Amino acid sequence: MSDSDEITAEPREKERELAAARLDSIVEAFSGCESFLIQAHNNPDPDSIACALALRYLVKRYTGHNAVIAFGGIVGRSENRAMVRELKIPLTPGSLLDYDAYDFTAVVDTQPGTNHTSFPEGFVPTVVIDHHPLRESSAGCSVKIIEPGYGGTSTLVAEMLLAKGIPIPTDVATALYFGIKTETQDLSRDTTPIDVWVYRALEPLSDRRALSRIESERVPREYFSDLLRAVDRAVLTANVVTSGLGRVRVPDMVPEMADFLLRADCTQWSCVSGEYKDTLYVSMRTVDEEADAGKAMTTLLPPGASGGGHPSMAGGQIPLGGLDLEERRATSRAFLKSFVDHLAPDADGSEPLILPEA
Repeated sequence: MSDSDEITAEPREKERELAAARLDSIVEAFSGCESFLIQAHNNPDPDSIACALALRYLVKRYTGHNAVIAFGGIVGRSENRAMVRELKIPLTPGSLLDYDAYDFTAVVDTQPGTNHTSFPEGFVPTVVIDHHPLRESSAGCSVKIIEPGYGGTSTLVAEMLLAKGIPIPTDVATALYFGIKTETQDLSRDTTPIDVWVYRALEPLSDRRALSRIESERVPREYFSDLLRAVDRAVLTANVVTSGLGRVRVPDMVPEMADFLLRADCTQWSCVSGEYKDTLYVSMRTVDEEADAGKAMTTLLPPGASGGGHPSMAGGQIPLGGLDLEERRATSRAFLKSFVDHLAPDADGSEPLILPEA
């Protein structure tokens, strides 16, 4: 078998049986329930939105009920809003809901107790499905489906549907395909053979025209001001680039700029911070195949913050409530400095990423 054959090979029987059993455990948790809520993470990305939509489809298929998809924060990035619009995905702000009113609750692409959902303090959902490492806060959930090795939670959900032979509607297939595509940068980062197989299985089921409209969604004029600020403030230290954006229009700008700055051929790592309301969002990226961005993030986050990630990408949230303007700026500077000190402790000075013209 060639390397390419190995990458595209279907899952083994044992893997299919596990995926099918996982879906059965979710369906079993539906038993006796009449009201269903599915929680995406705050400021949801395509991976989280897609998983919520797929789980909503399962609820409808097996119970006949329409589940509510809840989220916290905002859907900020233009492509993400286009995804919701084009696929007609019903989202409800969690602030409008009484979580105790639902018999069944699930959280996808994150876990309770991470400060990354709008669950009430101490709330324990019925089901958690995630591709991040298992957290102690998930121990009380009846069903825990966790695969930190997978490139996307969409892979995990789609694998279950495919293993059971459940027909996947076009909107669900399109969402899951786009979720994997964005989470893995079109299979270029943190990707496993199962991600590749599921991605290719979903492709013929997806709506290519809808995907094209989503991916080509136009951006507001202010986006280019954000882009300019990110580049203008970018600082290069050895092979590490950082940028403090200050206040941002949408939290999604922080990881987007971390991805963008990492494209510079002089960098191995990027880290970007941005303030949205009372939270400092930080994102780091790396092209170093021996590195672990998730571990670096959890090491560097200060007490009271939350976050984590994967080998090539990670994110975190640092609370800023009660801090004045200078204290907020100092918090951002301190985190970016700790990042540089951690990755390039012996660097001989820093310089702007954009050098002045001669």
